[in-house]
Amino acid sequence: MFVDWPSTRVKLSSGGRVRCEPGWRLEESWSKRLFDYDLWFVWAGHGQMRTHQGLVHLRPGICLWMRPGGLYLAEQDLHDRLGVSFRHFSLLDARGALRPYAAPVPPILNDVADVNFVDGVLSRVNELLRSSGEQAEAIAAQLFTGLLMDLDARASRRGGAGEADESATDRRHRQTVLALAQRIDESPLEAQSVAELARKAGYSPDHFARIFRKVLGQAPREYALRARIDRARQLLAETDLSVSEIAFALGYKDVYFFSRQFRQKTGTTASAYRRGAAAQPLL
Repeated sequence: MFVDWPSTRVKLSSGGRVRCEPGWRLEESWSKRLFDYDLWFVWAGHGQMRTHQGLVHLRPGICLWMRPGGLYLAEQDLHDRLGVSFRHFSLLDARGALRPYAAPVPPILNDVADVNFVDGVLSRVNELLRSSGEQAEAIAAQLFTGLLMDLDARASRRGGAGEADESATDRRHRQTVLALAQRIDESPLEAQSVAELARKAGYSPDHFARIFRKVLGQAPREYALRARIDRARQLLAETDLSVSEIAFALGYKDVYFFSRQFRQKTGTTASAYRRGAAAQPLL
């Protein structure tokens, strides 16, 4: 990661959540007055921003980690005004000293698929900071730090390239795969064949499998099987359903086939896993 988070503390400053007024724009004078970091997240509307790295098309999901010395010239679509959440902040080292703004941080641009999640975190930070008391401030700082760490981890996995740098096609592929993966996680019983998943997503099976592997690092069949086995382990540990009932609940027509797959993936039988889980407290 770009930031050594265990030895870094976040100090929050001003922020808010606004729907930009007609005629709003960011001029060069704003960039010159930026003396700390500003996390800027678009939750509604459209516009554009010119930075030292080029032109950014602003739309819901665009997140910018602005920093001193940068150039940020922005304007909005007159017929679709921007909705923006923002928070100024600084990074402190283990001694409480200000971390140099020239030190490495994640890329300026990120394209976040889950707009409601990021907007929700930033809105909760705003609510906490409107309250009085050190506890509310500490919780707000922890939530905001977690969001920064997530952005940092995303950038690190991509080798430092911002998600906003990807093409519109790649972004659509990634969002489609992540949405389908979430459905599989939520209900492994409904995990369909690769061909059916591909059809619903509008791809050929081979093309869909390649895209899925590129985004998540494994084939769709492997992902669906992992989701079924993970859910089976949870049901074995937390319910009194029999092994046969769990197998059928997860879409297996043959309990022996389920048992064989479970052992292959976990290294133990379903019955032995249940006995071991029963001896452990729920965490």
